[in-house]
Amino acid sequence: MKRRGGRTVSTRGFAPVSLVPVLVAVLLAAGCTSGTTASNATGTEQPPSPPTATSSPVSSAVPRGAAAGQDADWPTYDRTADRGGVSVSSPAPGTVRSSWTASVDGAVYAQPLVVGSEVIVATENDTVYALDASTGAVSWSRHLATPVPSGLPCGNIDPSGITGTPVADVATGRLWLVTFTAQPTYRHTLWALNLATGQTVSQRPIDVSGSDPLAQQERGALVLLGSRVYVPFGGLDGDCSDYKGRVLGAPLSGSGPLVSFTTDNQRQAGIWAPPGESVRDDSLYLATGNGTPYDQVDDSDSVLRLSPDLTVESRFTPANFESLSADDQDLGSTAPALLPDGLVFQVGKEGVGYVLDGTQLGGTGGELTSASVCEGGFGGDAVDGSTVVFSCYDSLRALQVTPGQGGAAPRLSVLWSVTGLSPGPPIIAGGVVWDAGRKGTLAGYRLSNGQQVFSAPIAPVDSDFPSLSASGSRLFVPEGSKVVSYLGI
Repeated sequence: MKRRGGRTVSTRGFAPVSLVPVLVAVLLAAGCTSGTTASNATGTEQPPSPPTATSSPVSSAVPRGAAAGQDADWPTYDRTADRGGVSVSSPAPGTVRSSWTASVDGAVYAQPLVVGSEVIVATENDTVYALDASTGAVSWSRHLATPVPSGLPCGNIDPSGITGTPVADVATGRLWLVTFTAQPTYRHTLWALNLATGQTVSQRPIDVSGSDPLAQQERGALVLLGSRVYVPFGGLDGDCSDYKGRVLGAPLSGSGPLVSFTTDNQRQAGIWAPPGESVRDDSLYLATGNGTPYDQVDDSDSVLRLSPDLTVESRFTPANFESLSADDQDLGSTAPALLPDGLVFQVGKEGVGYVLDGTQLGGTGGELTSASVCEGGFGGDAVDGSTVVFSCYDSLRALQVTPGQGGAAPRLSVLWSVTGLSPGPPIIAGGVVWDAGRKGTLAGYRLSNGQQVFSAPIAPVDSDFPSLSASGSRLFVPEGSKVVSYLGI
């Protein structure tokens, strides 16, 4: 699945696939060079391993707070509910260097969030931290529960606690997240914490009737829409046990009935990409993985648009869904990227990129164009206008999607590609694409042409999806059981 090799920048066009003919043009040829102890909120237990923060001398010169104003907040996965992944508060990069490192009590799979002057970090030990953005010192921490240890039917996270990225509701001062626990029974619990103190505002079981919590994994990010918080579910790595793709919507009041969506398959068709659902207007967009039986469409390997009450409004399923499911080629290995003019871009493990009409999806004219764009999409996208930057198994790619004129199909054009690396989901800050690679490299590439402007070794991580965030002149990068702040972006 993953190929090794040296890094190469390419502006090679990709051949069209037979599903829909497409013109893939090369727009631009680009070169590429080559400690603080936590203080607990009242009535909470102490994390097993006290966190510490270490700072380099540069951090003392940085004013408190990563940047001024609400634009500096990064309160949800990829900053906004549409999962754009663009920091609007970051200047052009200067001299980039690490400024502090904070050790926490478990692996960090969730993307760090930024609210005001604090960085919110969740761990697989079911602990949440609020760190000072300029020093890494712990403002508060909450150890909520005991995570699930090894012994699951399959999977690649041990222990398994908070995996999906939380979401902060800045207006109400609440942080929403999901823990996974084994006692007294296997259970996923939805929590609302006070953003200022970490104290519990509400908590409730989030598994619905017919769902086996032991088989389900909450890997995708939570998202807010209207009066609800939405939680996506897939299965464990290895596709074992009886799981289905699900989305649960819970009232922001902390009580009241849940709304739910379950994929219409015998099993599988999970929603497992780290961004979870993408939101535009009053709709949630999500992509699913392989489903069984392989020869039945149902909701497997599809892009779906759901209403706030989780009714399916439209659906796109590729014509070759049967081979995708049979060969473990999940279309939902990334989340839908929402583009201007109502367009949606989706790329899965097969490496085919689809441009869809976001209002119709599977209806007449729903699929507008498609092309083979890489060796397999894997993780997530960042969107700046009509430019999509997306991670694949061994490469980072940038495409431009131009709407068609006079009834013509949109044009899908290659801007640049950087190959020979194992990227995580990218973000964009200060006109630079930033990426924390799975093999242990933090790199920055100019959005305009793919030229590398920064590279530094980081700790290799167990997660397939190391997700970083940005605010002002800082990057926040998970490195295993640490978070490192980089200054000067």
